[in-house]
Amino acid sequence: MAQALKQSGEDEQITEPKHSLKNRLHAWWQGYELRAVAGDGSTPGGANGADDAADAADTGDGAEEDVPAWSPARQEPVQLIWGEGFVSPVTPESIVDLAQPFGLTAENTMLEIGSGPGGGACAVAEKIGSYVDGFDLNPDLAKQALEASMLKGLEEKADIKGFDPATFELKTNFYDGCLLRDTLVAIEDKDAFLEIVPSAVKLGKPIVITESFITAAEPGPLATAGIDGEPAIVFPCEVSLVIDKLEASNFDVRVNADETAQYTALACTAWVEMAEKITGKELDGDLADALVRETELWDRRNETYVAGELEMRRIEAFKKSEVS
Repeated sequence: MAQALKQSGEDEQITEPKHSLKNRLHAWWQGYELRAVAGDGSTPGGANGADDAADAADTGDGAEEDVPAWSPARQEPVQLIWGEGFVSPVTPESIVDLAQPFGLTAENTMLEIGSGPGGGACAVAEKIGSYVDGFDLNPDLAKQALEASMLKGLEEKADIKGFDPATFELKTNFYDGCLLRDTLVAIEDKDAFLEIVPSAVKLGKPIVITESFITAAEPGPLATAGIDGEPAIVFPCEVSLVIDKLEASNFDVRVNADETAQYTALACTAWVEMAEKITGKELDGDLADALVRETELWDRRNETYVAGELEMRRIEAFKKSEVS
């Protein structure tokens, strides 16, 4: 993961043979980088990066471990990596920055979908003072988020619930802004979902979306291997689908930015900080194994970003005051 993330801004795809992930993770904990290994007589790394991803799938990486998407065994290492209240490369400061276009005050209510364990909702409620109605696809993460809100004394400001896309309903023209994070990829019926959520935003107010998108109509070889290795079923799409739906819902799309480099840089920083936290510490075997699984997962994701088959984008769109 460390080698892949260091090269996240480069054009070349990583093709050299790799040490085992367990050895690499151990090296990162100790603060050093392993030298490249010699090939086995074949072309280094195979014909393309997809060979490594396919090999990973064959050897039982990712979904074959049969670990529930957000089991307690996964939540502990994930929050060790990304920080309390988060399950992806974000920080309290970056979530507050994403909410800035809303112009929130203590009297406003923001909608957040993809709240995870509540780090973002609590940060907005604490630093800006606004109300946050949060939702997450996973009921266990939503429960964690609500407990975190209560422990911080923010239960009156940040209310997080689980939701089912098939029965999801929101008040029309109710929210002063919507932050939709890392959720669309898990929604199968995006057409219906992207009608319900925008309709909940008030006239003249924004929706901000951060999501990973495939860069072609069909996933490339690395993206396909990554999809197969995800802990839960995902339904990636191109960004054009979202842009078209927002415009059809009377939104003016003002930002559609590729933030892959920033995203992978945040991930790199988080992994380095995690390594520093555990250097010299004796780790429980289950936690060590879970960290290895998470490393494998992010190796696949990052290689897909590096290859240009996957991109992280930020979309900002404002609901028009008049129907066009």
